[in-house]
Formats: sequence, C-alpha cells, structure tokens
Amino acid sequence: MKRIIIFLCCLHIILNAETTISVDSLFSIGNRYFSVEKYDYALDAFLAILDEVEHPDLYYNIGNTYYRLGDVGQAIWAYEKGIQLSPIHKDLKYNLDFVNARVKDRIEVPKGILFIEIYRTIKRSIKLKDLLLWGGLMILLAAIAILFKVFGILDVLFAFRMQVFLLIVSTLIHVIALDKYWEISDKNEGVIISPIVNVRSAPIDRNEKIIFRIHEGLKVDIVQSQPGWFEIILLDGKKGWVSHESLLRL
Repeated sequence: MKRIIIFLCCLHIILNAETTISVDSLFSIGNRYFSVEKYDYALDAFLAILDEVEHPDLYYNIGNTYYRLGDVGQAIWAYEKGIQLSPIHKDLKYNLDFVNARVKDRIEVPKGILFIEIYRTIKRSIKLKDLLLWGGLMILLAAIAILFKVFGILDVLFAFRMQVFLLIVSTLIHVIALDKYWEISDKNEGVIISPIVNVRSAPIDRNEKIIFRIHEGLKVDIVQSQPGWFEIILLDGKKGWVSHESLLRL
C-alpha cells in the first residue's frame, strides 16, 4: 500500500507541475525502476500504461516484472496476452517457454502428424488480419492478370495459369483465416495465478467437493462461469470448478 501511495504522489506532483505524462514517459519510468531492481514501482508504471493502451512490448515488460517479483502465474498471463497481439514476437515466446518450464502441472500436448503440426505452426504465427490482407492481395493480383490478358499484355495461357494459381493460393489463405477465426471465437482460456488451487466438483466452497489440486501458471480452458466461479477443463480432460480470484482470463 505504501508503494502505491508514493507512486501516486509522484504522479500528482508531476501533474500539478502542468506536465503531461505520456505513455512513452511512463514506459521509460518503468524501465528505469526495473533497471535498479525496484520491481514494485516498475509494475505500477507498466500497469498504469495498460489502462490506456495494449502493446506486445508492454506485456513483455509486465511479464518480466511479475517474474522478478516471483508471480509466475501473472508472468505467464502477461506473456500470453502479448503473444495474442504479436504471435511472432520471439522474446515473448522464449520467455513464455522459459517460465512455463517452472509450472508444476505442465501438461505436454501430444504431437500429431508432421503436416498437421506444420499447419498449426503457420496458423499460430500469423495474425488473422494479415491472413485476410494476403488473401485479398492474391485476389487483386488475379484480377490484374485478367486485365493484362484482356489488353494483350500477357500471353493468354500464361495469364490463365497465373489466375488459377493465385485463386488457389487465395482460397487456401482464406480457409486458414476462417479456421483461425473459429478458433479465436471459440477460445476461452485463463491462467491460474494462485500458488495452489483446489478444484471442486461443484461451485461450492466445501472440502468434500475437492477433486484435485492445480498450481500457479497452469493454462486452462474455461467451460462456463457462475458468480464467483469458473468451470475449467485441463488438456488431459480433467474438469472442475475454481474460484474467480484464482484465475485470470486471457
């Protein structure tokens, strides 16, 4: 509580001096606190920015700060949020893998057929809007090929083959985009942020309802929610209820 009051007082003094605190300024303040190992103050600065804007680098710094403070679950949540915004952010992915190695209940996803794994990797690595952009570009190029054929700029056979190729590529891209859209629409995940969580057979806080325990940092699927409770399911099929305060939604 003391650190929050001090931090807010500093902001109040700066504001009274008629100085506008920009997001960049707060980011620099957070980085300076982080560099001198004042992680509590750094986190306050980064979270203040999060109230205004989301950015992969911001979530990267928040995750690093939570990790330094020993909050593995919160760190994983921040890295996951950052990867949602930038699936190809190498530092986020590296740190997420590093911190995930510390999760006690880590469940390995069984690997499938090589072709399917390649497809999933491609789908995870590209944003939906980028897929739609590339798909639209392929259609545009196919239309240009038609115009070039009409005006005799391209050989008829070559133009036809180009049209077919571009339309096939565009179709494949849009199929991947549609699959990704369905995945995003259906996805409802969260990260366990409490050190140890009792998973119950029903949304009732009684000891006899405990069916198993999970630990901080585990990523889970959320099946449904009720006031004060989430029903979750793990990768291995285990299902149960956890309290709202033990989980952060992604």
